Amino acid sequence: MVKKAQLSKPLIQNLVDKITTVFVPGIILLASITFLTRFYLLDENIIRALSIAISVLVIACPCALGLATPLVLYKTSILANSNGIIFKGYDILERLNRIDALVFDKTGTLTTGIFRIKEVSHSIHYTKEQVLSLVASVEQYSNHPIARSILLEAEEAGVEVHEAVDVVETPGKGIEGIVLGKKINISKSLNLEGVETKLIILIDKEEILIDLEEELNAESYVVEDLSSRFKLSILSGDNDIKTGEFAKLLDIDDAIGNLSPEDKLKKITDLQKSFSIAYVGDGINDAPSLKQADVGIATSSSTQFARSAGDIILLKGSLDKINTIFTISENSFKRIKQNLFLALIYNISMIPIAVSGSIQPRYAALAMALSSISVVLNSTRIIKT
Repeated sequence: MVKKAQLSKPLIQNLVDKITTVFVPGIILLASITFLTRFYLLDENIIRALSIAISVLVIACPCALGLATPLVLYKTSILANSNGIIFKGYDILERLNRIDALVFDKTGTLTTGIFRIKEVSHSIHYTKEQVLSLVASVEQYSNHPIARSILLEAEEAGVEVHEAVDVVETPGKGIEGIVLGKKINISKSLNLEGVETKLIILIDKEEILIDLEEELNAESYVVEDLSSRFKLSILSGDNDIKTGEFAKLLDIDDAIGNLSPEDKLKKITDLQKSFSIAYVGDGINDAPSLKQADVGIATSSSTQFARSAGDIILLKGSLDKINTIFTISENSFKRIKQNLFLALIYNISMIPIAVSGSIQPRYAALAMALSSISVVLNSTRIIKT
């Protein structure tokens, strides 16, 4: 991914390439006109006319333009990788600079992703341990944070996890399967009154409720620092009440719960009518939104599916790296603009001097080299994170 990213080009580099394809033939034409004008119209000797034409060619060499972007991108890739950040392509740098809204998934992104069983409703036929065993036997086939938490609870309780058959998972809704001849269906409660997550467990036809509690990720408070720069939103498959509670803790006004993957995707599409969106998520159900957003950021705890869909992958750290991503992007793009300014101001100012015959070819070569050196030195300066 790193190698592929280093070979990619931001839009500004494509623009520079287009300028160069016009600039080079234009300079050749200008040098030819300069030679013909001085030799035929001004009656200068051929050596003098040729010398001035060569000065025009040498001093206008677009080496500095060619170096302006790649050197910064190479340094940016090293800096990003050392911070545990992978850009899949460096056109993302430009897109990041246009972002004005951040949308976060909740579970596993703003929260720890670890749930604890608060209460299991009374059952006539099954003990709490038996319920946990049957539920864990089905949940072992899911990568959802709730599923992983249930398995952790089962392991800590020392209950047996059995093999399940005919397992079917519906992202954003639930999972079902057959364990020891019993049909187990696990889904979210659709009628919530508290802030905890509730699971509806159907064992054959008996309904049992499991209340789960979830903690806020310690790094989530970093999000508050972003509110001055971006519009912040939370989209979650969890219930509206709990999503709202988390949003209040982070001073985020726009928070919507009870969303399926399709609902999240639609919400992102609607927001894109007014904002450039960066979506931060970690789960399989976040993949469509990560792909739809202008920039998708997959956290360090992300599933492989989410990492495949994202534009940026965090290999270490989590929300604390969001500021780093935007700082690297902003400072790298500023450095590219500085390099282009150095290269263009040189050509704009020196070409007329060369055409006027005020500089010899050897000094034109020296000036051209100094222009490239200035770009290289500017590119190698430390980029702040």
